[in-house]
Amino acid sequence: MDLHKEVEKIIENLEDKNNELEVLEFIQNSQGYISKDMIKFVADKMDKFDFSVENTIKFYPHLKGEGKQIIEVKVCTHTACKNNGSGKVLEEAKKILGVETDEITSDGKYKLMTQRCFGQCGKGPNVKIGDETYNKVTPEILDNLLKK
Repeated sequence: MDLHKEVEKIIENLEDKNNELEVLEFIQNSQGYISKDMIKFVADKMDKFDFSVENTIKFYPHLKGEGKQIIEVKVCTHTACKNNGSGKVLEEAKKILGVETDEITSDGKYKLMTQRCFGQCGKGPNVKIGDETYNKVTPEILDNLLKK
C-alpha cells in the first residue's frame, strides 16, 4: 500500500485528531525518517501548519526529519547498569566523541545521550547505537563499536 494512503488511514482512525505523534512514528518506522513531503502531507491532512509538525519532530529526540540522519549513542544510566559500570562507559563515550551528554559531534554524525532503562537490566551496562542495542558494554567494547 502507498505510504500516503496508509498515513491517511491512520489519521482518519486517530482517537485524538490533534496528536500527530503516532502518525510521525509510523512514517519514521516505514522509511527511517520523516521527509518534507510527508511533513506537508500530515500538516495538510491534520489541518496544521508545516512548522507545527516540524516542531513536533524537533521536540521528540527519537524522530528524525529529512537530512537529520544523526546516529544516537545512548548509554543506560539506570541503577543496574550504573552498578555494572555504565558511568565509565559514559565517560569513555564523552572522550571518544568529544562531546558532553545531549551534544552532537562536530562532524554532525553522533549525538550522545543517556537513557534510564532499555529493559535489559541483567545484561548491563547497555548501550544503544542507532537502532542496535549492545549488552555488557565496557569502555573497550564501546571504542570498537564506535569505530565500526
